[in-house]
Amino acid sequence: MIKDELRIKMRAKRRTLTIPEIISMSESIRKNLFFLDCFKQAMTVCLFLSAFNEPETLIIAERLWTNKRKVIVPVSDISTNTLSLSYIDSHTDLRKGAYGIPEPSVIKNADTDDIDIILVPGLAFDRAGGRMGFGKGYYDRLLKNIKAVKIGLCYNFQLFDYIPKENHDIPMDYIITEKETIKVR
Repeated sequence: MIKDELRIKMRAKRRTLTIPEIISMSESIRKNLFFLDCFKQAMTVCLFLSAFNEPETLIIAERLWTNKRKVIVPVSDISTNTLSLSYIDSHTDLRKGAYGIPEPSVIKNADTDDIDIILVPGLAFDRAGGRMGFGKGYYDRLLKNIKAVKIGLCYNFQLFDYIPKENHDIPMDYIITEKETIKVR
């Protein structure tokens, strides 16, 4: 299956998810994430803010804030197809940003060197750490400059034995679904 076909298939499959399914699978994904030692030790986590039926991440941010940890989120610049990073202190700091994805209403620039873990979205992942995004390269450009542990969050139906990769694709260190945690490196 080529990348464009897989993207179409995964977008369509995510659109069919019901709210109860998203809530249930997201809870299982969070439990798997919270079990990881690297997550327990992380002082600063960069996470995507869920959109388009992705696994819910705002509850992860709330847990981090409760435990006095720092949260960083990406901010899209559609003119350059790049992501910048901003600290965020509360879900009340959010507004609808580019592509309808929640973003901070006030940008507090964050340093990539401060990140211990980055939680990464995707349309598909494979067991070797491969990731397929929406095709514009936002995350690949961001991830090439981040030394932090890279964790892909997805539903089990988005996990494959192999997905097509390109030289610029940045692999994940872990993939977490509602059914399993895969340590890649």
